[in-house]
Amino acid sequence: MREENVTKNILKWLQNNKWEIVCFDFPQSGTGVLLHLNNTNRTEKNKGGIIPDIIAVRNGIAVFFENKDRFYQPDFDKLVEIKTKLNYSDSLELLLSDYNISSIFYGIGVSDIKKEVDKCKLEINEIDFLISTNKKKEVIIHYDSNTIFSNA
Repeated sequence: MREENVTKNILKWLQNNKWEIVCFDFPQSGTGVLLHLNNTNRTEKNKGGIIPDIIAVRNGIAVFFENKDRFYQPDFDKLVEIKTKLNYSDSLELLLSDYNISSIFYGIGVSDIKKEVDKCKLEINEIDFLISTNKKKEVIIHYDSNTIFSNA
């Protein structure tokens, strides 16, 4: 299953569960929103910019997804940096300014391949949620530390 399909399956699942999609991206789609480093951390206009795979909102909560077809350590590292260093807080605040957001949660979407999910679970303390999906378009919640998807 390709990364694009992981993202499409999760998008559909989020929409079916009443999440509003703020932005999304998958390889070569050109649909994403570039988040810039805060001005104090920026050396060049687009240097260090990131494009989230999915940002969705519901009931004052935003979820920020990085999706892959396999375990990918740099995505975990990216989410930890965004969450703890707040280097992209200005862009995120601007992107979400039309919503009354009280919390942002960061997580991973991955193909539902046992060895890949198991590798992701080894890094579970770095993220707020881990979701997988398969070719049948089923979505499995493996980890949800804040029960944000509890009614899904």
